[in-house]
Amino acid sequence: MQDFALIASGGFAIPPLTSKSATTSSSWWRPEPFQHLSQSYLANSALTANGSCWRMPQARGHLGIGFRLPVIITHVSIEHLPSHPMDAPRDIVLWGYLEQVDNLQHYTDDKPPLEVIDETQKQNPNGSFIKLAHMEYSPFHDSHIQTFAVDENVLQSGLDFGLVVMEIRGNWGADETCLYRVRVHGKEIPTEV
Repeated sequence: MQDFALIASGGFAIPPLTSKSATTSSSWWRPEPFQHLSQSYLANSALTANGSCWRMPQARGHLGIGFRLPVIITHVSIEHLPSHPMDAPRDIVLWGYLEQVDNLQHYTDDKPPLEVIDETQKQNPNGSFIKLAHMEYSPFHDSHIQTFAVDENVLQSGLDFGLVVMEIRGNWGADETCLYRVRVHGKEIPTEV
């Protein structure tokens, strides 16, 4: 399945919709010379093929992901190293951002974090988020790469998205959460010439 979140495919982290990266002295994974790197650069590590750890300084957080072109999203895959199970994300929600919401009022039963809503409202006051998938990643599963389907009602609606937010609502007991790789699968909407 094609990965639209992959940087090589045109995916990118959206800094205003992304939690801060861990910057404490306990961040053993980032040597001192790299402390100056931007938040978007660090978050992009979860969108690369090599799957470097993007560490959030708490159990909860979110990662905004933009796509080169709009995508009809069918699945999302999460990857984590089995050698560090406690800092793996556990409770995860994938939110899709719709630029026009006139006909989608029935999707307002749950919402992403307030800071994500506020930031997108600054850019487009007519947009709204809908929940695409609610999943539980398990580092104790047979595979360290786990794929989850988008909600069937959303899938059948044929909606396409230019950006998503992955909300991490908790992990397996660590103080920090590490995200090694996020993949977003589906089909790209062709552009008209």
